[in-house]
Amino acid sequence: MGDSMSFSIKLTSEDGDRSVVVDDDGRVAYAYLLDANGKICGDVWLYNRCAAPVDPEWTSPGNAPFANPMSYVRDVDGFEFPESGREISAEWMCRSDKYVVKIFLHGKNIAMLEDGAKPGLAYLAKKDGPLAKVLERIC
Repeated sequence: MGDSMSFSIKLTSEDGDRSVVVDDDGRVAYAYLLDANGKICGDVWLYNRCAAPVDPEWTSPGNAPFANPMSYVRDVDGFEFPESGREISAEWMCRSDKYVVKIFLHGKNIAMLEDGAKPGLAYLAKKDGPLAKVLERIC
């Protein structure tokens, strides 16, 4: 599962008030929802490129960004890691005065973030945890 690919991409809402940064360091990928001042107002683990550890890494802050442990990672046949940020897109909406962004990989919804969601929802999350909550299906 390991791969040396890495990238960072920033996608901005139509009104320019929010953006989402997808950061893949070649080991693990996260998405960060940023407010108009660039402050993180939501985050979510997207996937591990590395082998999922048996024990959680989040007990040691120096290990950040954390790989999600095996018991929290859904095994999905045919999941394809992006080769670059060009394969990532976003769909923006507002719900009850909160920004919501769906993150797509290869046209499939793999995550959803909203203002204050720490963590957000991820398709590859098997169960709710500190890095991601379960996104039930690809929309």
